[in-house]
Amino acid sequence: MGLGLLQIPKLHDHIEEQIIDLVVTGEFKPGDRLPAERDLAQRYGVGRGSVRQAVVALELDGVLDVRMSSGIYIAEQGVKQAYRRPAMRTGGMPPLDVIQARRAVEGETAALAAGHAGADEIAQVRHAFHELTENESRYDLRHPADRRFHAAIAMASGNKALALTVQELWEMQRGKLYMRMEDHFASAGMRVHAVADHENILKCIEAGDSYRARQAMHQHLDRLYMNLANAPYPRRDPQADPSIEVAADG
Repeated sequence: MGLGLLQIPKLHDHIEEQIIDLVVTGEFKPGDRLPAERDLAQRYGVGRGSVRQAVVALELDGVLDVRMSSGIYIAEQGVKQAYRRPAMRTGGMPPLDVIQARRAVEGETAALAAGHAGADEIAQVRHAFHELTENESRYDLRHPADRRFHAAIAMASGNKALALTVQELWEMQRGKLYMRMEDHFASAGMRVHAVADHENILKCIEAGDSYRARQAMHQHLDRLYMNLANAPYPRRDPQADPSIEVAADG
């Protein structure tokens, strides 16, 4: 196999990743105003020109909304658009492979959390769950709470390497392919099951039952895998859903 040209990320690419991270982790929500360019430049130790390139690129991708004389805001669909961008380091992973990897890793983080988590760490998991139930009907707010729930469990496991691995696996779930699969197959019914699954995981961790916590996490991720892999394509009305492209006759 021949050697190809290396694509070396530029400074503004790294800044885009930093801003994306603020969005997908829920630190900033749709409608929130970001710090000014000057403050972002100081935060990341770069020049304002690099920040501006990153901001404009994210505006074009629908993540940010730049308002003249007002500031930089997270766009209404900013979280969803952020997830459509593949992660710079780990983009391009097959979605079903990522879910299988999550099953292997997160089953153990749930089991360890059930056996080792203290009251404060369980409170973080519980808080993320409540956020998830409050926002589960809104796609752009559901993802950050879902991510925080699983990240809180990983941190509660007491294993920093596993916690970092979970974080990286969630980064792999960004990109147009993964998001398009969710657009097709993430039904309202699936989300109802997901909330119930998360509640079951939380109860097992609160009870200190490592075996059941592992099984509950496996059940949750098996359900996700089977839905994305086997669910039929939904029927949609192209006139009601402008995102659907109608193929030309030919």
